[in-house]
Amino acid sequence: MYLANNQEETYYNVEGQVGYPFFGQLILDCLNRTENAMTQEHAFKAAELCVRAQMQAVKIA
Repeated sequence: MYLANNQEETYYNVEGQVGYPFFGQLILDCLNRTENAMTQEHAFKAAELCVRAQMQAVKIA
C-alpha cells in the first residue's frame, strides 16, 4: 500500500495483513443488510472522503 501526501510517499507491505475476511463480510453486509464488517455510518464517511479526495486531486503529467 502506498500512502502519499504533500511531503512524502511511503510504502507499507501489508501482505498477509489484510484481505478476504473483511471483504467477504462486507459483501455479506450488502446482501443481508447487516453491519458486521463496518457500520453504515462508517461506510458513508469512507465514501464521502473518497469523493472529496478525488475532487481535490491534481492530475500530474
